[in-house]
Amino acid sequence: MFTVLTTPAGRKLHVSVSLDWTRGAALYRIAEVDGTITLGWSSGHYRCDCCTEPSIELTYGKPGDSPFTRHFEDPPTVFGVTLAAQAVYRASTMEPSRARGWLVVRREGTDHHDPDAPDGTRRRTAEIVYTITRHWLAQPWARQLHRAHEQRNAPARLRQHAAAIRDLEEKICHLTAELAEELTAAEEQERVISAGPVAPVWQRPDGLPATSGQLAA
Repeated sequence: MFTVLTTPAGRKLHVSVSLDWTRGAALYRIAEVDGTITLGWSSGHYRCDCCTEPSIELTYGKPGDSPFTRHFEDPPTVFGVTLAAQAVYRASTMEPSRARGWLVVRREGTDHHDPDAPDGTRRRTAEIVYTITRHWLAQPWARQLHRAHEQRNAPARLRQHAAAIRDLEEKICHLTAELAEELTAAEEQERVISAGPVAPVWQRPDGLPATSGQLAA
């Protein structure tokens, strides 16, 4: 699908959009940056309670299968700077005029470190990402892509839940045993209280308790 988008600053983006139904992602091939920016969803954010909207995962290039990849195929180049790595953000936090505070923009570095891109590159990238994200979320197929994303991640999430359930069941067994001990100890204290106070016993001057005969006398 080919379309021409206009950024908030009035710049034109000539974009070819393709959909990856296996990943549940949309690949935006943008002529002005001679590269691809891929939009999808963050796989781990579904359990977070920090917000009600899903987090978007952006890849500067075409995403690969390895979770350790940082330099992707067909990366975009903004103001002569080749971008790398990924970013996670929420649509409600987007600001087209600046990247600081919502969008990570890194330039291609080494295998172990990709430094922040220059300010100008970051601002132009934020403008582009804002524009394509709004276009992506407005499409009728966006919801179906999200369902495809959920389907892809469901098996791994199920394994995580199963492991968490096993751990919790083990903790419950230990806590149940501890609870039983505490209940038994509490019942013993209740019996002591129910027995009432102990009557005082007269003592001889030498501190020893008096015998019953002495008490009678």
